[in-house]
Amino acid sequence: MRKNNMTRREFLTSTSLALLTAKVSSDTLASAAEINAAAKVYPVGPLEPVPAIRQRPEWRRFIILVWQWQNDVRQDGRLYDLAGLHGFHIDWGATKDDLVRLSKQRRFPYYVDHAAGKGILHLTDDVRSSVIGKESLLVRPYSFADPRTIETLKSLLRVNVATTKKGLVYGYAFDDEISLGSFNNPAEVDIHPLSLAWYRRWLSHRYGTIQNLNNAWDASYAVFDEVEPVGFEELRKSTSDFSFSKWNLSRWMEWRHFMDYQFAQVLADLTRYTNKIDPLTPAGFVGGQQPSAYGGYDYAFLCRAVQWMEAYDDGGTNEILRSFWNRPRRIHAQTYGAFAGYRTNVWLLWHRLAHGNQLTIAWPEGWMLSNSSGERALAPKIQQLAATFREIQGAAGEFIVNPNSYLEADPIGLYYSHPSIRVGWAMDSATYGAGWPKRSSGMDGENLSSGRLRVSWCKILEDLGYQYDFISYLDVIERRIDLSKRFKVIILPQVLCLSEREASALSDFVKSGGKLIADALCGLLTETGRGRASGALDALFGIKRDESRGYLDGRGITEIDVEYASKPFPERLRAYDGAFRYRSMVVFERGTRAASGSAGGASETAEVLIRKQTGSGQSLYLNLTPLAYEYFPYRSGEIGRAWRELIRQAHNEVDLRPRVEILGENGNEPWMEALLWRNGNRYCLAVLKNVSPSGDGPALLGDQKRLTVRIDLPVRSLRNRRTGKVFGDVTSFTDEFNAWEANLYEFALGK
Repeated sequence: MRKNNMTRREFLTSTSLALLTAKVSSDTLASAAEINAAAKVYPVGPLEPVPAIRQRPEWRRFIILVWQWQNDVRQDGRLYDLAGLHGFHIDWGATKDDLVRLSKQRRFPYYVDHAAGKGILHLTDDVRSSVIGKESLLVRPYSFADPRTIETLKSLLRVNVATTKKGLVYGYAFDDEISLGSFNNPAEVDIHPLSLAWYRRWLSHRYGTIQNLNNAWDASYAVFDEVEPVGFEELRKSTSDFSFSKWNLSRWMEWRHFMDYQFAQVLADLTRYTNKIDPLTPAGFVGGQQPSAYGGYDYAFLCRAVQWMEAYDDGGTNEILRSFWNRPRRIHAQTYGAFAGYRTNVWLLWHRLAHGNQLTIAWPEGWMLSNSSGERALAPKIQQLAATFREIQGAAGEFIVNPNSYLEADPIGLYYSHPSIRVGWAMDSATYGAGWPKRSSGMDGENLSSGRLRVSWCKILEDLGYQYDFISYLDVIERRIDLSKRFKVIILPQVLCLSEREASALSDFVKSGGKLIADALCGLLTETGRGRASGALDALFGIKRDESRGYLDGRGITEIDVEYASKPFPERLRAYDGAFRYRSMVVFERGTRAASGSAGGASETAEVLIRKQTGSGQSLYLNLTPLAYEYFPYRSGEIGRAWRELIRQAHNEVDLRPRVEILGENGNEPWMEALLWRNGNRYCLAVLKNVSPSGDGPALLGDQKRLTVRIDLPVRSLRNRRTGKVFGDVTSFTDEFNAWEANLYEFALGK
């Protein structure tokens, strides 16, 4: 048993490649014959979703699966029982027959980590340093375009799955914290000859003719074989001119888009291969990162490539996964460490369940201890949490965990545009200059503007009593979704990049009666990052722009300045000093005004809240940025009140009101969230505090109180799933509520 303290990430990076049967020499140049042969089999068309695999029948309840770190389920079974824990993990698997037997004997489920080994999908320290912190284009160690890499991964899957499929296995994770490079760190991979051949073939399929590519990129290539990938450094200086109409990031953007596509296609191949070995158990990965320009984390791709995922909840990843995997349900989870105080530790578990997690993976740092005489004991904090562990893994969560249940969100869509996330990263890097290769994934955790903006939009809607679904840009481009059937309101969170097909679909949505809301910078670039003279939807929004007046403070385009990452959050928003404001809200575009639309307000040279009617629908261009909303001192102050008032009115104008109201002693109870899970004709309503993820919200978890809940649905036979209290056929009722837990109410839908 290890005595030293170590985080999960440190543990992972120390794990060796001991079971790799052969080291793949990805930097060995491929022959022309190899390149030609491989290029013919590389996929180049749309990434088709892998099939969903339902949870096994035994999996009816929320489960805590304990990582085997500082504990051993074989020796610590008594402590597991005391804590109310009955799930674990198996590493690799090929030699773990004893753990498989334990699983069957005790009916303890597990997931398998590193089923495809360690060191290929997650590069370890000995090779990671060769690809990060550098501006040059590089060959990826263990290139995903090299068939030898894929065969090595599959050979490990064969031996590991063959053993572990015999027990109560809930999922296979290929590896932990996988990446094209290392986490979300900038890594300009992969220029292996086979990867370049795949890229050029993909471009040929994507554009059809070289002239089409030249027209899109403003380039002059003679043939596709001339196209070379471009790293960010080659284009960085062109982004120092903050006139987006002059930008052309196409060569970098399409290269990054392809690498994300390559990463997802490899994962999809591994998923299908694993399904052949065990067709009853989902395959995926754990330790997912937030969406970013690097790393391979385009969730529109990833959600088609795997069947389950545990991801860190940075940048709203949980809500993205819940949205894309809502119907049919797929398994998504988050890590749990019990690192905070008791009430926050309890709330986190209920929040995981309420937001659709079927499990959580516990990183048990300090959970089980050895005293001076060698006796094993539970840490006091885990003793205190044992009752919660038992209840949340009991009958209370069965409705939400049921694979036939789904979150019935309001008809509100948040647009997920990964090309815009790439451009947002470039905007953030403007303050970093030539030091951008050193911009680490750790820095971006709380300082990636696109991620904070996405969370702020989630919090605004949740605070108003709404739930929402993210919309995949790929689904729109590939016409896999009917926007008008699913949504009444669509919000575009700084969707800078729009293809003509996306712009057309969003215009049709408005013409058919929908309401389209954009905060700022909408459609200024094509999907490949090439600037437009006017935004793709400027006519729809009824606006005109004057870029010469600049953005924010008139000197920059970066909202969160990572150069000040060690400072309090407000001090990182340096471009807000000197920015125009409407009421307390920050104006983004200093030169945007109404043309055919009608402005609802103005600040200096800019107009805001520009409305326009088109067909039977309407559009609203805010020209404001809500990025700072989720910072709780702002959220609870004047800025937060202004944003809630504005967005509440925008939804009320299309007769969209919350279906659930939560009242306290003095009217609406603040910082509450209501989620309606549906299964056939029945609902489960989850009511809980809506704490901010930025760490400034634990003070919200106060004492017990009485709440009144009003439901705008025909309710029959309502009862509290946790206490068993029966309320009957009521649409308004009062109940006790612990602010650090969640109340769960089940009812039938009346006629």
